[in-house]
Amino acid sequence: MDQPKVSVIFHGASGALQSLAKEVAAGAEEEGAAVRVRRVADHEVPGDGGTEGLATLDDARWADAVIFGSPSRYGNVASQLKAYVDTLEALGGDSLRRIVWSGFASGDGVLHRGREATLSALFQTLSHLGGVLVSAPRARDLPTGGDADALARRTGRDVAEVARRLLVGAAAESGRERGHRAG
Repeated sequence: MDQPKVSVIFHGASGALQSLAKEVAAGAEEEGAAVRVRRVADHEVPGDGGTEGLATLDDARWADAVIFGSPSRYGNVASQLKAYVDTLEALGGDSLRRIVWSGFASGDGVLHRGREATLSALFQTLSHLGGVLVSAPRARDLPTGGDADALARRTGRDVAEVARRLLVGAAAESGRERGHRAG
């Protein structure tokens, strides 16, 4: 079985986003993914420092899937995370199109506050990168009593599963091409 590589990249000044990022990572690991969890710097140019745990372009370059996390900022993505996403253009179009993208957001401790609007803004930005978008699960799709942690874990599982299926499909296609050339 092909093991997808998933980068979970988030921005958050409080521990809420870090906690959700850990849940996303745990969900991806449940699907057999190798996972990196990285934080976008607060007030620096994203990816410029050598501080351990900060997101760099290499975290996206390494990954088959990238899952972004943002706090709800009046229904928008945190500017620091948006700045990091903007730097991804340096990877080039072909590299960006092979990545599976998704996201998660906090709602300031309440499940529905600005979460949906923040996710909408994040996915609009991600749609410009190309690649495959995996939508975030809706709260109503969870069993009764599901919370933000359950949504985050489900996001990790869903994205890792899609990335794994794409890897398996690409490997099968590559095998068919080799066989076709040899015959």
